[in-house]
Formats: sequence, structure tokens, C-alpha cells
Amino acid sequence: MKVKIFTQDNCPNCPQAKKLGEELIKQGLNAEFYDVKTPQGLAESLMHNVLSTPSIIIIKENKVVEEFLAQTPQIEEVKKWL
Repeated sequence: MKVKIFTQDNCPNCPQAKKLGEELIKQGLNAEFYDVKTPQGLAESLMHNVLSTPSIIIIKENKVVEEFLAQTPQIEEVKKWL
């Protein structure tokens, strides 16, 4: 299981998504952060058709099980998919 979090520096709603990822990590879950302004972050975002930030992709057994595009869900919403 993994949670991919896509952000960028000039995004006003991205700090909330980053906090969500940090909280998931504190709880022992796997969260990965991608800045879409970097080559690696852009490549990863294109693989998942992420066109806006913040976006959160939940992957379980190498399959996307849920996407939160251009929004930050509550932590409970994320955890129900894990």
C-alpha cells in the first residue's frame, strides 16, 4: 500500500496535503511526496494523469484504488482505502 501526494510550491492548498502525508507517515503508513515542478514529480504525475495539485493517489497491490484529484481528503477517507 502506498499513498502518492502531488504538490507544488505555489499551490495554496498543498500545505494541507503535505500535512496529511506527514500524519500518515507518523501512523506508520507509506506516503510518497512528488513536487510536480521537478522532473521526477512531473513524470510520476503524468503516469497518473494528475493535472492539478494537490492530488492524492492511493495504490494497493500495484493498482490505483482511489484518487483525490485537486483536493485533499480527510485522513479518515484515505485510511478507509488502505
